[in-house]
Amino acid sequence: MRILLAFAFVGAVLASPALSAEAGDSCSASGDVVTAARTPQVDLYDAAGGGKRVQTLDAAKFPACAPITGRAPNMMLQVDVSGTKYWVPPYMVKYRFAGKLPAVCRNLAMGSNQQKVGATRGLG
Repeated sequence: MRILLAFAFVGAVLASPALSAEAGDSCSASGDVVTAARTPQVDLYDAAGGGKRVQTLDAAKFPACAPITGRAPNMMLQVDVSGTKYWVPPYMVKYRFAGKLPAVCRNLAMGSNQQKVGATRGLG
């Protein structure tokens, strides 16, 4: 009987929308989308790398479910806000990617796609 109750509890917890991975995601659009603002204000830039800040939107005024139209190598996201394309830092927004994501581990760890030979202490 305890096992049956345990399975029922686990099933109820997994089915609960509050604990689901999509709990805060009320966007029904498919594809890559920005679902909401994560910070109280979101900075909008004119270019991905080294661009200047064009404007700052309050979280309440930032459009929910905005499609991501581009991604930069520095992880900035291009979104369409009121018909104009802006670049947004990824830490300021909640976003969802659909499909297969490119691998970035080697670029982040090694700084390039070229193989380098070396050794580290302690692996010996």
